[in-house]
Amino acid sequence: MAVRDLGRRRLPAGPPMMLGEEGWALWRGDSHATPFQSPAWLNAWAAHLSGQEIYVAEVPGRALLPLFLWDDKGTRKLVPAGAGHSDYCDMVGDPDAVPALLDAIAALPVAWDALVLPDLRPDSPLLRPPPPGWAAEDAPHEICPVLALPPGKPLRELLSKTQRRKLAHDRHRADDLQDLSVSLATPEDVPEAVEAMFALHTAQWNAAGEPGMLADPRVRAFHRAAAPALAEADLLRMAVVREAGRIVAVLLGFRDATRFHSYIGGVDMSVPRQSFGTLAFACLIEAAIAEGAREFHFLRGEEPYKYSWGARPMRTVRRTLGRI
Repeated sequence: MAVRDLGRRRLPAGPPMMLGEEGWALWRGDSHATPFQSPAWLNAWAAHLSGQEIYVAEVPGRALLPLFLWDDKGTRKLVPAGAGHSDYCDMVGDPDAVPALLDAIAALPVAWDALVLPDLRPDSPLLRPPPPGWAAEDAPHEICPVLALPPGKPLRELLSKTQRRKLAHDRHRADDLQDLSVSLATPEDVPEAVEAMFALHTAQWNAAGEPGMLADPRVRAFHRAAAPALAEADLLRMAVVREAGRIVAVLLGFRDATRFHSYIGGVDMSVPRQSFGTLAFACLIEAAIAEGAREFHFLRGEEPYKYSWGARPMRTVRRTLGRI
């Protein structure tokens, strides 16, 4: 396929609708894709967090990868849209279209020095050997713990004896509270749950003398847009813990074809002898098992609690590509 036949779209700065039905069709047909590559996530990112001109490299009907230009101390780097806020970055579409997609990137109407692809999972098609005319350099990137979910195994069989005891203990203590509920948010619950997450997360960080990432109005606007869009596409899973009608914990998560992901949350730490965060994680992991997911991704960061659930480390890769 000649370069002139490849799709190349340049989107204006501002709040564009970056990806439409074609993006959804490619996303739905790609079992490797995560919610971070979905139009629901990336359109919200483009509208509220990009602040950049976005270039959509396309192989029409086969693959696409939205990118933006980052000037890194004079080095012009093309980076996937959503980078920094997306724990996993990648293309969507046919893995065999990678050479043609790289040709489309080379033909974009913007001058660049390097194509930087952070947060690639080890099985990303973008980590295949580069085609002729390209050179690649790979470096270890982030650690993202993953809990395997073997078919037919309930949560208790996946946990260590210590974690089983802790979960039972936390649930027993929660039974002492009046009118406690733990459930997944319905689409109608999402706006309230998102606002509660902002308040709870910010309060936790303020107690430690830090503002927290959800204090940024742009980040809040992004989640207010992304969460309902993900819910409409049946990709959102939010665990919500209520005590006497008041939300005391929220865990924002996502699902795709084979995986669940826990992204961010907030917990009321003021109630003595309670661990609402444990209840929220148990709710989300049990939902993953019930829906037939094969993996639960805790995403970037090696906080000890992730390993207490039985997760194992997975390291992402940062690939830098250039023309030769």
